[in-house]
Amino acid sequence: MTFPAPDDDWQPPQRPDCACREHLEDVQALVIPSEDWDEDPTFEDLLATGSLGVRPINPKERFMPVFDEHGHESRLGPIHWQMGAADEIYGCYADDAELPLDRSIAAQPGVDLVEWYDREEFLIGAPRLCDSGLLAAIARAMQDPRVRVPR
Repeated sequence: MTFPAPDDDWQPPQRPDCACREHLEDVQALVIPSEDWDEDPTFEDLLATGSLGVRPINPKERFMPVFDEHGHESRLGPIHWQMGAADEIYGCYADDAELPLDRSIAAQPGVDLVEWYDREEFLIGAPRLCDSGLLAAIARAMQDPRVRVPR
């Protein structure tokens, strides 16, 4: 089986060359309901905790091996971003939600794929979004009430 070569030449787009509909400044004041906060935080409040952020992924990790039920390997990717999500934002979404957070993020414009890698890490394929635009897409995904409603 032949796998695609790593996308070594990809660099995070910069404004105005990104394909973002919105940027961080457009969504900072969005209120994101949370059962863990006394008062529902704004997206800016969540970012200020340091428990939510994005970073470009290492080019060597652009494709991730995945195995089917028969042990056959394929590759997931390309992956461009890692989203970290820790303690202070857990109450903003439910793991068993009607619309899981990874699917809500994947439904945002400019996002090609999302892999909920573990509790605190999401891998995101969004080659044409800058970091600010990706954060805006994440804010919109977290704003959807279905990410908090259990199945």
